[in-house]
Amino acid sequence: MENTMPKVRPIDNAMLAYHHKQPYYIPSIFTDITMFKPYPELERYCGTETGCDGFGIEWKYVPELGAPMTTQDHPIDCITDWQKIKFPDLDAIDWEKQVELDARRNTMGTCEPFPDGRNIFENHEKLNSAMIINGPFERMHAMEGFDNALCDLLMEPEACADYFKAIADWKCKMFHKVAQYYPVDVINGHDDYGSAHNLFMSLETWRELIKPNLARMVEQVHKDGKLYQHHTCGYCEPLVEDMIEIGVDAMDIWQGGSNPNMGELKKKYGDKLTFVGGFDNQYVLDQPDCTEEQARAEYRKTIDTLAPGGSYVVFPLVVNRRSAGFLADEHFKYGMSFYATHK
Repeated sequence: MENTMPKVRPIDNAMLAYHHKQPYYIPSIFTDITMFKPYPELERYCGTETGCDGFGIEWKYVPELGAPMTTQDHPIDCITDWQKIKFPDLDAIDWEKQVELDARRNTMGTCEPFPDGRNIFENHEKLNSAMIINGPFERMHAMEGFDNALCDLLMEPEACADYFKAIADWKCKMFHKVAQYYPVDVINGHDDYGSAHNLFMSLETWRELIKPNLARMVEQVHKDGKLYQHHTCGYCEPLVEDMIEIGVDAMDIWQGGSNPNMGELKKKYGDKLTFVGGFDNQYVLDQPDCTEEQARAEYRKTIDTLAPGGSYVVFPLVVNRRSAGFLADEHFKYGMSFYATHK
């Protein structure tokens, strides 16, 4: 592979995909992208026990997931009380010191320092993607619980509108701080909108309450000269045209079992939207009995569906570490040479 692969910087190769073109090889988090979370403690507890994030929300570490989840000890019961939640003061943070801290620790995990003392920002050969979790809706149900959040979307639309505007204002400021202080190329905002086969809310509700504020967040990222990638788990096919309309550059993670038409959507919108991921986590890769053959077959099926023509990035975000290992191996065996062998 080393003898045939063109000499191109990983960041330049990845940028071709993010600008909806065909790169020299399929970019991936294995080869081309450095992902990190800027000041992750603002958005969730980062230890291995129980603690609070910057908003005062309690989290408990779940060893089976390797990540924390919010507890049932919610500070409010209704979105009408959202102003009781104190948003972190972004201007009070020493961002230069924070960048230096984040550069030398695993912010994608429990934030422990890298054993070798490396600085992930020293060599900007890879595309740097800043993952900023807990978007407006996720923060809403973290504050009051998921059931209450769903009810409030229907019963308290005015209070929801006020809250979504305020949290989007905070997110815009957070995005600007990250763009200003970190060597970042892509802002990867998170906000889940779907279960396995349905949206959590009606499309009309999403368009009325969330879309205008998400549009402002995307606009802020573009003002700062960065690309915006949106992460949403579960079913998201109905949102694609709206996401393109407000300027979203890329979407992840496109679970294959929840979005059966993503291949057709890629063909239709691949010149406007970069598709990131697309693997079937729920029904294949994260099943405890997933075999090596199933994992490798899932990789090839996804690549064959989404990679042609470019505008695609491999992003196998899976809980099952065994499956992740097979995906990585298959990427180097099949994915890296895909564009050279599938002309």
